[in-house]
Amino acid sequence: MFTGKTLYAQSVITTATIQLNINNQPIEQVFSLIEKQTGYRFAYNTDLPELKKRVSYTSGPISLTALLKILLQGTDITYNIIGNQIVLQNNNAADKIVVNGYVKDAGTGELLIGAGVYLPEQKTGTVSNNYGFYALTVPRNANLEMQVSYVGYRTEDRKLNATRNTAMNIGLMARQDSVLSHVVVTDDKSSENLRLNQLGLVDISTDMLTNAPSVSGTGDVISSVEMQPGVHAGMEGTPGFFVRGGNAGQNLIQLDEATLYNPSHLFELVSIFNGAVIKRASLLKGGFPASYGDHVSSVLDIAMNDGSNEHFGGVVQAGSIVSGLTLYGPLKKKKASFLVSARRSMLDYLLQAFDVKSNYYSNYAFYDVNAKVNWQFSERDRILLSYYKGQDRNTFQDQPDDTTSITYGNKFGNEVFAFRWNHLFSKRLFANTSVMYNNYYQLLSALQDDYFAQLYSGIRDINAKVDFYYYPSQAHRIKGGINFLRQQLFPATFSNKIPPSGNINNIKPDEIPEHLTARVAAYLSDEIRFNNRLNLYLGVRAPVFYSDSIRYTDIEPRVSLRYLISPATSIKLSYTQMHQYIHLVQSYNSSFPAEIWIGSNSMVKPQSAQQYSLGLFNNFSNNSFQASVEVYYKTMENQLLFKGGTTPAVDVNLDDNLIFGKGRSYGAEFFLKKRKGRLTGWLGYSLAYAYQQFDSLNLGREFPFAYDRRHSFYLTGAYTFNKHWRAAANFFAASGRAFTIQTLTTNPPGSTGGNPLYDDDNGSGGGGVPTQTLEVNNYRLAPYDRLDLSLSYKLVKETRTGSREAEWTLSVYNVYAQNNVFFAYRAIDPSTHQAVVKQVSFIPVIPTLSFRYKF
Repeated sequence: MFTGKTLYAQSVITTATIQLNINNQPIEQVFSLIEKQTGYRFAYNTDLPELKKRVSYTSGPISLTALLKILLQGTDITYNIIGNQIVLQNNNAADKIVVNGYVKDAGTGELLIGAGVYLPEQKTGTVSNNYGFYALTVPRNANLEMQVSYVGYRTEDRKLNATRNTAMNIGLMARQDSVLSHVVVTDDKSSENLRLNQLGLVDISTDMLTNAPSVSGTGDVISSVEMQPGVHAGMEGTPGFFVRGGNAGQNLIQLDEATLYNPSHLFELVSIFNGAVIKRASLLKGGFPASYGDHVSSVLDIAMNDGSNEHFGGVVQAGSIVSGLTLYGPLKKKKASFLVSARRSMLDYLLQAFDVKSNYYSNYAFYDVNAKVNWQFSERDRILLSYYKGQDRNTFQDQPDDTTSITYGNKFGNEVFAFRWNHLFSKRLFANTSVMYNNYYQLLSALQDDYFAQLYSGIRDINAKVDFYYYPSQAHRIKGGINFLRQQLFPATFSNKIPPSGNINNIKPDEIPEHLTARVAAYLSDEIRFNNRLNLYLGVRAPVFYSDSIRYTDIEPRVSLRYLISPATSIKLSYTQMHQYIHLVQSYNSSFPAEIWIGSNSMVKPQSAQQYSLGLFNNFSNNSFQASVEVYYKTMENQLLFKGGTTPAVDVNLDDNLIFGKGRSYGAEFFLKKRKGRLTGWLGYSLAYAYQQFDSLNLGREFPFAYDRRHSFYLTGAYTFNKHWRAAANFFAASGRAFTIQTLTTNPPGSTGGNPLYDDDNGSGGGGVPTQTLEVNNYRLAPYDRLDLSLSYKLVKETRTGSREAEWTLSVYNVYAQNNVFFAYRAIDPSTHQAVVKQVSFIPVIPTLSFRYKF
């Protein structure tokens, strides 16, 4: 009959009864009928919108009190009895309406994620969700100003004076009015770092990507991630990144909600995420919302552009390392859009042309393809289809004339597909239903002397989930959902002597029996706004994991608190608990970079982590600068490593080759960001400690994690000279990572069957169990430092159909040719029979020239 909230005043009507039979009549006429039967008179404001409705009702004799409750149910109207007057009035305290809609790019229709929607008079607001949707509860008839902002766009001001629930889609215009538009940020999201109840969050905007020097020439997500305090890269040129003492396999990496398992091309010099198709990227290092799970260290969430439902366009990229083409446009004007993009590496072609015979990358090649369709088929429904496929292949040989050198081969790839359906049930309830498929594989091989080793990891995921966003009032933002994951794992290892025939029995992926697991998880969270200063987030996630008749049921609480000390300063704290049911197992023996994915079972228990975080955030100089310091403490259980040792045949049951332990890490992260002016960028520093403990290693004593780096310094900046020229720089310096080196005499190859690829360090020749005399990670590689520079020249031409941009970029990776370690392996000195570590440095300097044309 009515919508809204019903409140009733106390009444003394006890004896009056009434009988009605009405059909679709104005409620004011119903009041007249009541007046005739009871003698009471109604007094009310005829402008009340609830009293313009028509009602139908049939009753036998009923008390007037009961009838009024029925008639006014679902409205904001109350009544009082004054003599024989029934006074109706609107309860102003409960007179609220909902304003909701989508925030979009006004030129393309692209949905904008994380746009700020703020009410200055109310000192409150919200951000658009992962699908551009927002909802605000505001007073009815209030004269309010609403500010909508997004980095790189003009802030939109709207006046609110609505009398009913209102759908308001907001189109933002990209900035074109300033010669510094791509680096000068005005007040867009200027205080969001203070207001958001989120610790450990790094928002990687498209400006941050395009301004940073990169080997690809167009900005790189992973490189930008690794320039954040608390994040470390692996060995020079190895894939993956490490967050707050966790390993590379503990990072959840998503592209349009589909999981990816290796985020890099070209030994991590180029990420698999094509900058031309990225809408938004964000990294979470702690304070994880309840909607995330299955990984215990971090979340890297990346969204692809939707394309344009207004006009056709594209980006052409030609570079010495990477070249590609991106096209987008409408499938149906204002309703449906498409995007397709493809890239390929150029380095193998260039090396062939220059007849380079001995080079680390003589045959390295990669490619990737992205595609997306976005279709809004009703005001309440939208479908998004996303696709990605990429592959790397490489053979590496260091010092071909050295018999102890290692030949290393690597081939890996991801293929993902995501289907998502957005549905708006009501003004306050939004839902997304997703189905994702992923197929990942990696094949590693190594030859050294008369020995070889192979590792294969395959993962296939089918993931289905439903997420609900509910906005009951401005004081509550509720989110909940359920998720199902079916996962197939294909792990195998093979290590032995090369047979006299020289024919190696390679691993055949089709012959590896699968390990099938399933996981169901439900979650619920509420972000509670007590007042303008205090905000509390409460959440819980409940995953249930099944494997080989084993079931693990866990409860994961998530709590975070934000308190605004002043308009320019806030303090935040959080506690999270996470579980992970898949393990990326890495060998402590670095002679061969052994990594393989293994699922939990009765012997291999799920990983778990607890993290406590505390942060202080401050903005100053009119929000030109953002500063923060965060401290954290994290513990991890059920960590795994390989024992080492040879394996005589393909081993699909690796449990007996594992050792089990735990880890802990703690540290402090300092961050300062400059947002305005010709010079923008940030400076960061992290002081970090990371340890592991395994009963079978190091006499059971705690030892530094392999990627424990005590000090890390980060500096990145961009300077715009004028509307054409821009320069940018990245500088990174860090302590050397921990490494195990054996000082005891080791049997030379062939004397007792010792395998320099996979042997224990005491030369026992096949036992494979580390001895108690070996001190783990007792050595550190040299400190790491690198400077990257870029210089860009850009031309923009406006036409009747839109703008055209042409940009040349010269980038130089490792400008001063620092010999940072690319790869390290053990060998045996033939004269001393001692184990020695040979370190291979990466190509000292990598200059790249790229051209980008956007139309």
